[in-house]
Amino acid sequence: MTRILILSLLTVIFADCKPGLPKQEYLLDELDLVPEGIAYDSRQNKLFLTSIAKSKIITVDIKTGLQEDFITTGQHGFMPGVGILIDEKREVVHALAGYFPLNDSMSSLYTLDLNTKKLLSKLHPLDSADHFLNDLVMDKKGNLYITDSKASAIYKMEVGADKLERIYGSQEIQYPNGIAISEDDSKLYIASFTKGVRILDLASRELVNEADANNWSQGIDGLEFYRGHLYAVQNGVRLHGDNFRKLILNETQDSITAVEQILSKDPRLDLPLTFCIVDDKALLIANSNLQYLDQSTLRITEPDSLKPTKLIALNLVD
Repeated sequence: MTRILILSLLTVIFADCKPGLPKQEYLLDELDLVPEGIAYDSRQNKLFLTSIAKSKIITVDIKTGLQEDFITTGQHGFMPGVGILIDEKREVVHALAGYFPLNDSMSSLYTLDLNTKKLLSKLHPLDSADHFLNDLVMDKKGNLYITDSKASAIYKMEVGADKLERIYGSQEIQYPNGIAISEDDSKLYIASFTKGVRILDLASRELVNEADANNWSQGIDGLEFYRGHLYAVQNGVRLHGDNFRKLILNETQDSITAVEQILSKDPRLDLPLTFCIVDDKALLIANSNLQYLDQSTLRITEPDSLKPTKLIALNLVD
């Protein structure tokens, strides 16, 4: 019996020491951080989160939960942060930031050295239209695709380029937010707040599906393509409430055929925003506190209502 207990204890210890294995839940130290974007760096085994309220980027150690500033408030002129992405091959951090309520939001794509934290570039659309760069995804070559929520457009930044190229714009993707890309890099999945997830063929630059008439994919924030299907945070459809869902694609991955609720009506979900995928788990910003932030002044309107932000892990594979 004693030997069995010792072996069981060792199994637990070694399982807990597995590199990259996320905890089931993390609590963020800063009550008023209001995180929006989240990404994972497997080399450092850390999460990177942007902050809207504090205009900075923090890291969370996957193993220990230790939290540190990657860049401090306003460093490099960083603004309220939204989408973020880690390019491990090129060892850079891509992050979007800007002032959403302003007509001239100054919305920009920041690229920082992952090791030195040095600002490598800061890019924004060059025309005079109103813009808000919201979320981004990367193809296998390292090219970026970025949603512009105000201009209802998609921008591309090719590897090594020093400008953003507008590749698509239409009210058919009105208020685009989250964005994902197919495994073969042939299709973009664009979360339009009003039209649902629209699928853009990158070769023809044409939409291949119709607007969502089922409320399956409207009001979506975070969006990821994983193992042939889409996973999403839906926080903008009152009928469904805050939830995390799987959007099931057909065989050719150009149409959503069904939806599967993974987490809904859960008290931990309180204006969830985005997520990243680590070891077959979605690490989700479950309660952002965004509803208590005046985005014009970046002040918390109801400080007594703030609760520690939770990052929760949800299994994507049975």
